[in-house]
Amino acid sequence: MIGSIVPASGTVARLLDPPPVTAPRFFVMCEGWTAGIGFSKLAGFTSEVEFQEYSYNARLGNVHTKQFGRTKAPSIVLERALDRNGFAQIYGWHVLARMNNPLAKLPAMFDICNKAGDPVVACLLENAWCAKLELDAAQAGAGSVLMMRATIICDGIIQL
Repeated sequence: MIGSIVPASGTVARLLDPPPVTAPRFFVMCEGWTAGIGFSKLAGFTSEVEFQEYSYNARLGNVHTKQFGRTKAPSIVLERALDRNGFAQIYGWHVLARMNNPLAKLPAMFDICNKAGDPVVACLLENAWCAKLELDAAQAGAGSVLMMRATIICDGIIQL
């Protein structure tokens, strides 16, 4: 039929309308690391361009527009249960940033994986560094899992 839309089927339909990611897992691997780090929660993913209001008088009256403004560095906030190896790796990266060591800025891979562990979204974080490391408040002898939160800042994010 000319001019009609035929619904896609099979593989084509899955490519055009992929299913949402369920039971996601998150993974960060920096250049030079022997192993990456898995995270259980993505607490934030921010990429922002501020806007500037611009107004001027034209022949037909006042004109008000919004223009692109300053870009802010993209950031990712990830959480995981505290363990010795994961904390040592993230804290070492954070210490380099605190010392203003240029080695703190590394290219990093950030993957969002599905329940089976297959990458669904893969991003390259350009010149990434651990800007902030937090541990949840805890009480001695409490039965709850102690969580750590890492804020990763980068110069840019490239979706692969």
